[in-house]
Amino acid sequence: MDVTLMEQADADQKAIEQNMRAVSLKDHSTLKVLDSGRGDPIIFLPMAQDLNFVYAPQLKEFGVDHRVILYEPRLSRESHFGVSDRAGEVVALMDGLGLESAHIVAWSDAGAGAYYLAKHCQERCRSVVFFGLADRYRFPQPLQFLTMVLASLPVEGMVPAWLLARILARYVGGPRLKSSWVSQRAAKVPQLPRLFKHSVLPQLIEHQPVAGEVKDVPCLAICGDNDA
Repeated sequence: MDVTLMEQADADQKAIEQNMRAVSLKDHSTLKVLDSGRGDPIIFLPMAQDLNFVYAPQLKEFGVDHRVILYEPRLSRESHFGVSDRAGEVVALMDGLGLESAHIVAWSDAGAGAYYLAKHCQERCRSVVFFGLADRYRFPQPLQFLTMVLASLPVEGMVPAWLLARILARYVGGPRLKSSWVSQRAAKVPQLPRLFKHSVLPQLIEHQPVAGEVKDVPCLAICGDNDA
C-alpha cells in the first residue's frame, strides 16, 4: 500500500506542476497557478509546493463543474511569513485572476490563512472548508517547548531535517498515510528546518480563533476523532 500511495502522489504532483502557468499580479510579481475548469471558482490553499498533490482528488472531483485553482506559495526560508501574508497572497491571486470572490479550501496549517480570510475578508469568501485545522495547536512536552525555542531563537541551523521530518510525520500520518512515508517525503523538502521556522510555525502560533468572530461566511470543518 505504501508503494502504491507514493507512486500516486508522485504522479499527481507531476501532473499538477505540468499544468501550471505563470499569472501576473498587480505588484508585477508572478505566481505559478493551476487554473482549470468552469463554474464557481474554488481556490485550494497550499502548504508548500511539494505537497500540492494532497489536493489531487478534490481537483479531479470538483473540476468537472467548477473552476479549480491551486498555486505554488511564495514561502520564506529567511524571514517571517505569517497568517496575514498567506491570506494576502490569496487576495492578490484573486485580483490577478479577476475574481471578486471564491470558495476556499485549506488543509492543515494552510487553514490558518483561510480562517484569517473568513474573519477579515468576508466579501472575498463564498465559503471556507477546513481539513484538519486545529482549534489550538498544542504539542506535548517537551515538543511544545522546543517549538517555542525554534520560533524565538536562531537555532534552525542546528535542527536536523530528518529529525524534524519524523516529528511532523507523527502528527500528519494516519492509517493509510504511513508516518514513515511522510517523514521520507518531508526530509526531501529543501531547507526544511528554515521553512518550518519562518513559514509553518507562524501559522500554528498565530492561529488563535475566538468563538463567534467569523460571521456571514459558510464554513465546514472536517476532522477525525483520532486526528493528532
